[in-house]
Amino acid sequence: MDKRFLLQAQELSHQKPEYLETLFAVGNGQIGVRAGHPLKVNANYPGNPGAFVNGFFDSEPIQYGEWAYGYAKEHQTICKLPNLRGLSLSIGQEQSTDSVWQTEQIQLTLNMAEGILHEFYHVETPLGKAFDLEMQSFASMTRSEFYVCRYTIKNANFTEPITVSHPLDQRFTVNQTDDPRVANKEHQLLKEEHGDYAIWTAPHSQKKLAIRVIGGDGQIQSGESLTTVFQLRLQEAEGAPFYQDAVDFETFVAEQRESYQQFWAASDIEITGDQELQMGIRFNLFHLNQGAGRDGRTNFAAKGLTGEGYEGHYFWDTEMYLLPFFTYTNPDIAKALLTYRATILPQAQKRAQELSQDGALFAWRTIDGQETSAYYPAGTAQLHINADIVYAFQLYERVTGDVRFIEEVGSEVVFETAKFWLSYGDFIEKDGKLSFCINGVTGPDEYSALVNNNFYTNKMAQNNLYYAIELAKRYEKNMELIDQWQQAADLMYFGYDASRGLTKQDDEFLEQSVWPFEETPAANYPLLLHYHPMIIYKHQVCKQADTVLAQMLFMGDFTLEQLKQDYQYYEKVTTHDSSLSRSIFSVMASRIGETAKAYRYFMDTALMDLTDLQKNVVDGIHAANMGGSWLSLIYGFAGLYYDEGIRLSNHLPTEIDELAFKLSYQGEELRIILREGSVECQLAPESGLFIEQTAKGIWVRKIAKKI
Repeated sequence: MDKRFLLQAQELSHQKPEYLETLFAVGNGQIGVRAGHPLKVNANYPGNPGAFVNGFFDSEPIQYGEWAYGYAKEHQTICKLPNLRGLSLSIGQEQSTDSVWQTEQIQLTLNMAEGILHEFYHVETPLGKAFDLEMQSFASMTRSEFYVCRYTIKNANFTEPITVSHPLDQRFTVNQTDDPRVANKEHQLLKEEHGDYAIWTAPHSQKKLAIRVIGGDGQIQSGESLTTVFQLRLQEAEGAPFYQDAVDFETFVAEQRESYQQFWAASDIEITGDQELQMGIRFNLFHLNQGAGRDGRTNFAAKGLTGEGYEGHYFWDTEMYLLPFFTYTNPDIAKALLTYRATILPQAQKRAQELSQDGALFAWRTIDGQETSAYYPAGTAQLHINADIVYAFQLYERVTGDVRFIEEVGSEVVFETAKFWLSYGDFIEKDGKLSFCINGVTGPDEYSALVNNNFYTNKMAQNNLYYAIELAKRYEKNMELIDQWQQAADLMYFGYDASRGLTKQDDEFLEQSVWPFEETPAANYPLLLHYHPMIIYKHQVCKQADTVLAQMLFMGDFTLEQLKQDYQYYEKVTTHDSSLSRSIFSVMASRIGETAKAYRYFMDTALMDLTDLQKNVVDGIHAANMGGSWLSLIYGFAGLYYDEGIRLSNHLPTEIDELAFKLSYQGEELRIILREGSVECQLAPESGLFIEQTAKGIWVRKIAKKI
């Protein structure tokens, strides 16, 4: 094993079972399995074991005390499946599920180079029978419906046979918490036995999933080394019964290794000078690879497939924090994630109609495309998700050059969202001139709800409109709307406080009292868990990057002086109560020359889950932050941004001696190496790309070919 890719439980200071279950979870974008203890399968043991299938959810009506027209109608909650790792062993009259067998965990190691979890336990029964249990498990990257386990029993002090079974009985744990970020509903699945497979049904949504256990002879004779292999196949139950034989264990392993070899060849980031940081970033990239839906029908849940946090919902996190990584390193995955958004366009169009608007409005939080956020001020009102999705399509086209995908899949999303902005916004006389205003919205900062002219929302909507105009002209569609879109984009309102030289987050933010930070105990963060929304909304306080995020995305539209001025101001009133925040402040600190500060913010993002910085890893990984750690490195330290090509510049902090990574641009691979004061870009011979040295770094463009 390559030690540089090994995460070992023994080296972590935090040993809470639920925490380890999250960190050592394995998945493949379709199946995710928490690393629950294989022998501690009944409800008397600590931990929160279970498994998840991307897009497999139950639903039920939302019960409102007071309902109003247009409110979201149904909850959607990802279903926790049985613990696929659980074992039941019997030796003579002793049964592991009936009595307490003493189990010492000798090893728990995640080999991130191969995507395989390795475990070793020493086990003793109440009657003194002892043996060692070795386990290898993974979710197959090449056969997405398979979760594979191999159990080996060694060094037994007895000769009796051991009976091995794989009980697929649900063990439900309901989170008793008032934290709105955590699902606290129990969804009891209905189980039907059909010989060697079972069908699980979500009672309200009526979604069905079939699970079949393949392999393992059930009974093994003790000896020096005994092995049984279980392959669990999970798929939508419409095709059951399914009897195709699986391949042997070694074939699964070989395929898994090859898949991860390809992933790391395209995605690895090498950091010289800080081994803890190197481990942190590889851990984050590993979980990004595990959590991404690849079938065009599923997306990337906020917690990946590692826990129930946020109920398995998809948010804007995918487009703004995760897709840049995939677009620049694994564009096929980016394409699949974007395809999902196109498949739910009909639901978005229906939602816009419910709000009496034209075009389409994508759900703020969803699994199947329907809006599931019961609190509309921090849900539906976050209209910026429309423009976030369009920005991701636009970035994909710019980086990959895949215009066919945009024409066939993305363009309709762009057009329908542009129609929505024209419908929702208004031409209003403001500051002595006619402006296009977007009122009554919530931006990324969820501590400022239902505001007028949120800067981020307006900036993103403007970009959405300009891209729609570009595509309309290119494909000669919606030509009758081009002039209206142009006028709305050109007259988009952006607030500015000339007396203080500040970009206004919204029309009234700078006019409110600043939150009493010095009087707020550290225990009262995050604020959303300790103060009524009305109290938070009436203050100057940001949950996360808002204006600063917009400026990161459109740096060329601002002077360096303005970026510094706004950064310094908004940093003082930002709590970073959202895990999405620190990475953006890290990127912008790099861009304005504050590399020491950028590094401090980055260390929080790179090690957030390994250090349990937010104190809620038990509910699942922080996927958006993991994508944000890539942004901090590549958009921040390496200065990457798109400008008719890609520009890179060196903002390395002193703690990092060398930073090396790869990018995919226009179908070609670039290897970038940053050292003190230099940026090096390596291209393949006969490349169709051109590198130009600039005063600040390098500019990589595609060479125009004469026809």
